[in-house]
Amino acid sequence: MRETKGSAWEVIYHNSSYMAKMMRTISLIKIEAKRILNTRLFLSFLAIVVLFSAYSVHSVLRRYEIPRKAGAVITWRENLAHAKANSQEKDIDREILERMRQYEGEFVYIDETNLEELVMANYEVRSVQELTDEDTSNFYARRLENIRTMLEESSQIQYTQEEISRFMQRAAQISGISSGYAEGWKALHDGMESYTALLLILIAVLLLPLFGVDAKSDMSELYRSAEYGKRPLDHARILTAFCIGTLLYIIGLFLFFVIRMAPFGLEGWNQGIQSSQRTFFSLYNITNMQQFFWNAAVGFVALLFVISLVILITVVMDQMMTSAVIFIFFWILLLLFDQMYLWPVNHYFANFMPLRMTSFSHYYVGNEIYRICGVSLSGMAWCCLLAGLLAGMLLTAAILWERIKRKRGVY
Repeated sequence: MRETKGSAWEVIYHNSSYMAKMMRTISLIKIEAKRILNTRLFLSFLAIVVLFSAYSVHSVLRRYEIPRKAGAVITWRENLAHAKANSQEKDIDREILERMRQYEGEFVYIDETNLEELVMANYEVRSVQELTDEDTSNFYARRLENIRTMLEESSQIQYTQEEISRFMQRAAQISGISSGYAEGWKALHDGMESYTALLLILIAVLLLPLFGVDAKSDMSELYRSAEYGKRPLDHARILTAFCIGTLLYIIGLFLFFVIRMAPFGLEGWNQGIQSSQRTFFSLYNITNMQQFFWNAAVGFVALLFVISLVILITVVMDQMMTSAVIFIFFWILLLLFDQMYLWPVNHYFANFMPLRMTSFSHYYVGNEIYRICGVSLSGMAWCCLLAGLLAGMLLTAAILWERIKRKRGVY
């Protein structure tokens, strides 16, 4: 009975000790969150996100304005209204192609030009009126022929016959491409790449003061270290970085989604991504809404990498300004790689970095693969996996560096 009673007291003691540690960690997270993300900074973040989103959607809407003769202009509202009223919620078939072929006027409205772009991309003709009877009957067969040609004649990746067969099986699963209205989702995906990269940079800048020391800072860090201990404080800061980063990422994407989609509407969420010219030859059998969530998931992996990198830089360099300079240099380097567009550099390095990861379109049309231990993995799967592993390695290196500094009494 005594042993049982003693064991019970030990369990109670350990549980209470664990709860005390949890409460201490939560308290530290709240303190650090308020320190680096006060009301003024949070409102500034929201203002930047809203202004960028509003400006980008304004720029997109101007593209829907169509100048006519005698100075008249078809406004973006009239253009989108025409598209909603005349787009047919059916797959592209011979009837639609024949009607486009016999159309004698000029394709003006966005619903007309979208179909025209898909047809011209598939047949490589100068105008839809040049289609033959055979062309209007084999729209999807021609698309499969084009995909096979792209795979077999690729100058970057030498696909095996097994890989080509697997790709063609996936391509054949897409037997219908919708001609319905989905302008909002197209505009959303087109602008999501540059916006996500900007969002990652903003979040990283806000997190720089978490470990970086400002030369003009007060003694609050010393007080917290003395009260709680340096090691619990460091662990709480790491948790704070990921919590704040995740929260800001979700808020930023939500605001961008709402502002971007507001003028267009949510129609077309269940259409396949092949209804857009940009992803017409994509092998991914997913809808527009699924593509948005896939992009958001890839962007979140890139965010984990950015946060881990910021933590390592600030832990090693200590000074906030020095850390900021190194972080800026890192992004400039990624921009240079992106401008040079060297396939080996992208394939073996830039693809796993945040800037290239947020260029989402190449995942869906590039058909890039990585052969790992005899297994072919898609570029999206391998890039996310390796970027996640790199983020873990960076975070581990930062934690080990902090421990070394504590043992050497650097603080």
